[in-house]
Amino acid sequence: MSDPAFERRPFPVAAGWKKALSLGLTGTLVLLLLLTAPVSAQIPFSALRFLKPDGQISPALLTECSGLVHSLRYNGVFWAHGDGGSGASIVPVTASGKLARGWTGAVRVEGCKNNDWEDIALDDKGNLIIADVGNNSGRRKQLMLHFVSEPKPGAVSVRPTRTLRVHYEDQKGDSPDYDCEAVFSAGGQIYFLTKHRSDKRTRLYRLDGESTTRSNPLRLVGSFDVGGMVTAADASPDGKLVAVLTYTTLWVFSYDRASGSIFTKSESVRRTPIFAWQAEAVAWEGKDALVIANENGQLFRVALSSLQAAR
Repeated sequence: MSDPAFERRPFPVAAGWKKALSLGLTGTLVLLLLLTAPVSAQIPFSALRFLKPDGQISPALLTECSGLVHSLRYNGVFWAHGDGGSGASIVPVTASGKLARGWTGAVRVEGCKNNDWEDIALDDKGNLIIADVGNNSGRRKQLMLHFVSEPKPGAVSVRPTRTLRVHYEDQKGDSPDYDCEAVFSAGGQIYFLTKHRSDKRTRLYRLDGESTTRSNPLRLVGSFDVGGMVTAADASPDGKLVAVLTYTTLWVFSYDRASGSIFTKSESVRRTPIFAWQAEAVAWEGKDALVIANENGQLFRVALSSLQAAR
């Protein structure tokens, strides 16, 4: 798919360096990220939104936050999880990062190993989908989705109702462009967005099949220039919008049920440049706001109304 005709706004390098130096290490890191983006995605440094934390997940509850989704069953509760090596558990937290009322701590997911959990989503039946799909080197062949019912208050463990093995149908060899940190469900389908190292694009794949005895193919739907590495995605409660997060931009696309894509309605794409250190997770909070989590468990709220049309 072709990208929207974004206006070309060259990065003001001289002014940017001066501003970056005045902001110290944080500003310098942001500038380096922006200078590596393609022209179509470059934005003025002055337009970057340095997000202020609204909450913090305690390291005692979760280390290296990697996924976040708002509960469909319990109002004000978000399910979060850690990256590979942090244990096979999910944590119920509030938007301020505190442990949700009714639970005593993390909920262990029995019978699973956290090889590289990268995102968590909810399907249209209310099941949590834990995406064990991290593939930094592009060599991993055993990608998995674990489906679990939302744990009730007081639960200390939960067991998946099923696990699906998945693979990219068009992958012919090892490639880091087949890494994935973003999984969402919309229109009764499950989608994956790739995280690239060779360019600033992402590819959208749809799961085709639900066999529990063989690997299910992920079929290519389209691609888009997001100007960076995709680290998370989430569909709105009504399934009409999909938020896509990179390290420097929050995007919102319209889901087109007819085509099964989020890249066909370019006139409705919205975005805002953000900086939240290493932003790793995004979740809708109702229909009007989004919550972003960074690797250190800091939580940031962004109003949907603050995003601008991407032209």
